[in-house]
Amino acid sequence: METSSGTSEVLVVGAGLSGLVAATTLHAAGRRVAVWEARDRIGGRCWSPAVGPDAVSVDLGAAWHWTQHERVRALVERLGLERVRQHEPGVAVQEWSEDAPVEHFEWPDSPPPSWRLAGGTQALHEHLAATLPDAALCLRHRLQALRRVGEGVQASAQTPDGPRTAAFDAAVLAVPPRLAAHTLQFEPALPDALAAALRTTTTWMSPSAKAAVTYDRPFWREHGLAGRVRSAVGPVHDWHDAVGPDGAAALVGFMHPPGPESPTPQAPKARRQALVQQLVHCFGEAAAEPTGVVTADWRHDAATTPPAGPKSGQHTPPTPSPRLQQPHWDGQLQFAAAETAADHPGYLDGAIQAGRRAASALT
Repeated sequence: METSSGTSEVLVVGAGLSGLVAATTLHAAGRRVAVWEARDRIGGRCWSPAVGPDAVSVDLGAAWHWTQHERVRALVERLGLERVRQHEPGVAVQEWSEDAPVEHFEWPDSPPPSWRLAGGTQALHEHLAATLPDAALCLRHRLQALRRVGEGVQASAQTPDGPRTAAFDAAVLAVPPRLAAHTLQFEPALPDALAAALRTTTTWMSPSAKAAVTYDRPFWREHGLAGRVRSAVGPVHDWHDAVGPDGAAALVGFMHPPGPESPTPQAPKARRQALVQQLVHCFGEAAAEPTGVVTADWRHDAATTPPAGPKSGQHTPPTPSPRLQQPHWDGQLQFAAAETAADHPGYLDGAIQAGRRAASALT
């Protein structure tokens, strides 16, 4: 086991938006930081893989922000990224049955408007991470335990090189609260009320699944279609236009998670066929030859959802307990996931607010 005192003062756990905002804010204030991320990539629940021969970036996690999300807009502008207004107006498609013709209806450019990011939301994370020292970011570091030791915190993680333990002045937990409750050991144990708040906080995206299909051109726009589909029967219940500013063509949709009782097949080949078949039914034979198909099921993402699965019951926006917005262990432990935000919890804007709040408490 590797054990070190390290040169970092603050450990940030999680390289999603809240974690990277916390880390970059601390770094800008002169604090030495380390970021431990369980995945082999940054971005957390923002994942924008490059799909198809044209490497079209599609958002399989969090994608949109709205007018009221001023923190997102300001950060995007500061980093020099491009926002893409969601393409809404035009003719939308309603699919009631696999055997009946689809219906068409006008889809208004309804307020409030929403935006995506050119290159996907993961681009926001990449630009933030680029401002950190190269050695600060440690991927495939899955935190297992946090211990309060004297006036500091000792963290233990599983890494590609085996177990690692390191000491820090403080720790910022920027992972879903429910995941922390189910997978981390705290020593001393957290107070019952705080542990309950972690366990009962809804994890945004955790019960969700998404699909993306890319094409050589946005043929639906050529026919005056918005790319918007509402379906009562298909594997995807809501499709959206995801064409990039360069014209790269994609449709992205919220998919029923695969399962025996789901319209989405579990087998990857059958799932691909079902997705393409649905789009052919909705848009015609032009949809029969995609350049790429990709899906994500966040229920089984180990860095999002604990082994017990998503929180049961209706999936609603998180309502964070005030306890998750307060420092613990005499200020040595801060919670900073998007679900802990005072404003817009669970959203990108909330992630920024939570990351800044945790960082400001340590500067």
